[in-house]
Amino acid sequence: MKSLSESTALITGSTDGLGKATAEWFSEKGANVLLHGRNESKGQKTVEDIKDVTGSDRLKYYNGDFSSLDFVAAAADEILADGEKIDILINNAGIGGGPKSGSQRQTTEDGFELIWQVNYLAQVLFTRKLLPLMNEDSRIINVASVGQADLDFEDLDMEKKV
Repeated sequence: MKSLSESTALITGSTDGLGKATAEWFSEKGANVLLHGRNESKGQKTVEDIKDVTGSDRLKYYNGDFSSLDFVAAAADEILADGEKIDILINNAGIGGGPKSGSQRQTTEDGFELIWQVNYLAQVLFTRKLLPLMNEDSRIINVASVGQADLDFEDLDMEKKV
């Protein structure tokens, strides 16, 4: 396994919270850090914030809203085109809400329940598309929240729990 200073880490949902803290940590360790988010200006500000804190210039931001599978594919395609090998992929992007929070069921333009798409389907598509940039030593880490509800395999798209 490479040292962190020789590694590239891609972190989804890295414009705030745990994702931003993780990106900053990897940057402090000298890794090449690829950040992802759904808001271009917030993403660029995050890059500048991390650069200010760590002094690293080994940061690049990719934009892609996981509520659209087309945007997920486009972000992955941009990363693929850049050709940077990925040693660590941290799938951290996600949203909360759902039946236990009292929020209403929302569907995406792709026809899936919003939380299901962002927290799972988009992550799988993104990861599968990026596999050519990984090798047998690469690691994939999927982050989940303690706030997640139990998965009902009979109602994956949460149509019954509205």
